Amino acid sequence: MKIAVIGATGRTGRHLIALASARGHDVTAFTRRASALEGVPGVRVIEGDGVNIADLRRAVSGQDAVISIVAAGDLGPTRIASTVTRALIEAMRLESVRRVLVTSSRSIGSTESGLVMAVVWGIFRYSYADLVREETYIEESGLDYTIVRGTRLTDARGTGRYHVDDQPNATGGTASLARADFALAILDAAEDPTTVGKTLGVNGPDRNTPARPLSSSTR
Repeated sequence: MKIAVIGATGRTGRHLIALASARGHDVTAFTRRASALEGVPGVRVIEGDGVNIADLRRAVSGQDAVISIVAAGDLGPTRIASTVTRALIEAMRLESVRRVLVTSSRSIGSTESGLVMAVVWGIFRYSYADLVREETYIEESGLDYTIVRGTRLTDARGTGRYHVDDQPNATGGTASLARADFALAILDAAEDPTTVGKTLGVNGPDRNTPARPLSSSTR
């Protein structure tokens, strides 16, 4: 597949472009800092601004799928994820590209209550509100979307295993998820047409979680 990654220089994005390239996909990395990807093999780099529709059109043109991994860099007021998503939707419509995946947080759809959840929402209230807007834009876009919600992301070494479900609250796995494994889950979802129109929740593996192949025959 031809895959464009928006937010390719982020900590999850770097894992994703490396994995997608290793699987034999034709990868386009869209970033504000092209110099940050110098020397990365097998990746076409396009520099641009994620809120500029013209820049995004250069990245998404001719792609089979677009993956956006955009999140706020701090805990302050933000609209970065939703603003980029809205611009991306318009760019994809103009370029007649339909398949899109965006990342979000499991906390957005959780129905769990209690002190811990209240504290988490209090801390991340601005970024979570932004992700709610992002998800709404995607769901109403008319595109072939998948929302991939992650749990608490870490920079731990990837295991090649993750738990995934489509329920508001996790049905298994652990609360900590290595970014490398989150990237694997995102790419697996991009390759799987049955995930279109779905919202997936991804957790770290527990002892019952099977290993997943790092390679794929899907192109």
